[in-house]
Amino acid sequence: MTGQQECARDGDMAPPRAWSILRPMPPRTRHPQPSRHPLPRRRACHRLLGAALLSAALPGLLSCAGGAPTGYTLPLARLHELLARRFPVTRSLAGLADLTLQSPRLSLLPAANRVAAALELVLTERLGGRRYTGAIDLDSALRLDVQAGAVRLSGVRVHRLAIDQLPPATQALLARHAPAVVEPLLDELPLYTLPPERLALLRQLGGGAAPVLRVLPDGLRIDAAPAPGGSV
Repeated sequence: MTGQQECARDGDMAPPRAWSILRPMPPRTRHPQPSRHPLPRRRACHRLLGAALLSAALPGLLSCAGGAPTGYTLPLARLHELLARRFPVTRSLAGLADLTLQSPRLSLLPAANRVAAALELVLTERLGGRRYTGAIDLDSALRLDVQAGAVRLSGVRVHRLAIDQLPPATQALLARHAPAVVEPLLDELPLYTLPPERLALLRQLGGGAAPVLRVLPDGLRIDAAPAPGGSV
């Protein structure tokens, strides 16, 4: 066999080898990768589902248990803390002096379903800058502003106002006119705001009616409204 014939034979064999090397591979099937963090998502879904089921089932559970719709109680210490956050407050008296109320001390009047407060008073003259200290006693009902979800003072009444170092005639004059300034200043003052989800649940338990406020010897009770024909 000649060299040309050997080369021709080698040339005849080359195409099959080149085809086997360059033949395209079949496409790989891609499988979706599992989530790297499946547990937190599952836990979040379980929590949301549990909260929804509890909100929907709670009225029925209370009905089956034969219990009246319930609420919760804000203790006196908590009410005192909430009220203290709203002070001091200052109001101008005809541009002649500034009246400042501060350091409230809260007490409860359950028999009248009202609260009482004793406050320190500071009167500061605009011109001379002299300061007079004193005290003021008042009481108030509480009302629920459903739109804002806020418990507010309502119907504030001043019972006593005393300022040290003032002549008796001036003190009597101030005590006569101060309630007209102090009562509007404190009326509608927000004391506490219900969390939106708690307000919604109480309204659901009460058939859509606003929750009921009751002043107790040890705090403020916030209950769902009684069902028609029922009692709290």
